[in-house]
Amino acid sequence: MSQVHVILDSTANVPQKLLEKWPNLHVVPLTVLLNNRQINENELSTADLFTLIQETGEHPKTSQPAPGEFVTLFSGLKEKGDSAIVITLSGSLSGTVQSARMAVQMVESKNIFVIDSGTTAIGMVQMAEQALEMAAEGQEASVIAAYIEKMAAATHTLIVPGTLEYLHKGGRIGGAASLFGTILQIRPILYLENGRLTVLDKVRTRMKAISRMTDELKRFSGFTYISVVSIEAREEALILQQQIQQLYPHIPVLIGEGGSVLASHLGPGLLGLIFQEKQ
Repeated sequence: MSQVHVILDSTANVPQKLLEKWPNLHVVPLTVLLNNRQINENELSTADLFTLIQETGEHPKTSQPAPGEFVTLFSGLKEKGDSAIVITLSGSLSGTVQSARMAVQMVESKNIFVIDSGTTAIGMVQMAEQALEMAAEGQEASVIAAYIEKMAAATHTLIVPGTLEYLHKGGRIGGAASLFGTILQIRPILYLENGRLTVLDKVRTRMKAISRMTDELKRFSGFTYISVVSIEAREEALILQQQIQQLYPHIPVLIGEGGSVLASHLGPGLLGLIFQEKQ
């Protein structure tokens, strides 16, 4: 009997217990390039990443999976007559989705569906869990893919970086903007919208930025879930989770962490919100 598999890239930062629960869940790693080493994201914690950066004085780079990495996985599934749902991080942040789509063409499979999640981290995990549950109920891959596409369209991502240094070194903001932003404590609130990373607002101080990000939730009439995401800011994230749970007592408010690839581009101290608008 054929089976539906779910494939994520490593920026989802999948909890180990989820991998143990679902043998048909797979992770394809992105790579961090630092100190003349190529390190699979799955093998590098954010704490170790920032320690390496401090020790070497180098700024990390990252690399998406090559199409061949997906081809190896897809070929094995095709031989068994299985199908797959592939959920990648937002195409505005990485070319991973293009690599996966190219691999589908290379193996010539009509039963592998690639979905740009439009988000990352726990947002991808939520989509994967839904896909896995539907697969366990016997739903066909095409039906699952259509549902996950709707989830992706209803998912929103807001980010408050803890520092502007990484955005500057990664080429996302200029040196002057980084310098004056740091001096004046200007904090951008970033928003993934229609496949693009944009600036929602700029405010003074981190506390105001977090408050402004939380206020953005008021624009929506309902949620399937709300999640707080952090990079080396766990205590702040837990406090924010509690605050949001008080505002929305009947909505699941989850907690998650970004992995080392996101950390390479956004730096430590990040707080973000990933949430799905109720349809």
